[in-house]
Amino acid sequence: MASTIRVNTIQGSTGTTVTVPTGQTFTVTDGFTVDSGGTGLTSFTAGDFLYATGTTTLAKLAKGTAEQVMAMNTGATAPDWGSVDLTALPTITVAKGGTNIASFSEGDILYATGATTLAKLAKGSASDVLTMNSGATAPEWGSGGAGGKVGQVVTVFDGDVDSTTSATFGDITGLSLSITPVATTSKIYIKFNGNFGEIIANNSAQFLIVRDSTPICIGTDTGIGSSQPQATFQIKLESPSAIYDRCMNFVDSPSTTSATTYKMQWRITEPTTLYMNRMGTTSDNANYPWCASVLTVFEILA
Repeated sequence: MASTIRVNTIQGSTGTTVTVPTGQTFTVTDGFTVDSGGTGLTSFTAGDFLYATGTTTLAKLAKGTAEQVMAMNTGATAPDWGSVDLTALPTITVAKGGTNIASFSEGDILYATGATTLAKLAKGSASDVLTMNSGATAPEWGSGGAGGKVGQVVTVFDGDVDSTTSATFGDITGLSLSITPVATTSKIYIKFNGNFGEIIANNSAQFLIVRDSTPICIGTDTGIGSSQPQATFQIKLESPSAIYDRCMNFVDSPSTTSATTYKMQWRITEPTTLYMNRMGTTSDNANYPWCASVLTVFEILA
């Protein structure tokens, strides 16, 4: 049976080599202390950190969790693991790889104002483009020469026959559309082509272009009396066997980026029937055509 030699310290002036006879076992049961060049600890767990708790004592700190950092505890006596409080960190300067800007708004753009300084440019409006300012010192948002260009076109075609007998303005079925401008500075160019007829000769009909519920492009002078209606245009209907076409153009300034409805309204002066896309007389005759009417709006960029 092999004998065990317990060695706590190695002393003597003959060197640091300990010779263990053949067949014998040399076992260190208490570990080497710090003053003997050891740790004084007998076991570790993967990830442990060693730190001094005194001049001749060491302790071990278990590993932290993912993305924790090591810092001194609140008493400044020992290290421990914790999360970084980013709010306590200073704003990183450009010279150290940061922006030196503490906050941003959605859509901001960074640009250099010097060798080690950055500034932020707030986002522009819809359809703006990035250009240089007049002094060529910094970027800015602007129209970029897009003014006068057509941004979008919306049109409605009506080939059906519609009619009214009302002396009060009302919507023309089928001649209504909606457009959503991209900028408040845009103009809306309105183009209307219509064909009308009536049963009784020598009558008249008035028409309105309406934005949402507001008539636009109308006469504003009340004239002699209140009986005179305000209208965009009038058609003198002289014969039931004729069809009367009208073309109307107008540029509107709605000053909005919300959906906007444009439509046509009509009324007949005398108690008779006013038709759209046909004349008053109906007969299978090559001189009596069926026609169509079209309402189109164009957004013109500022």
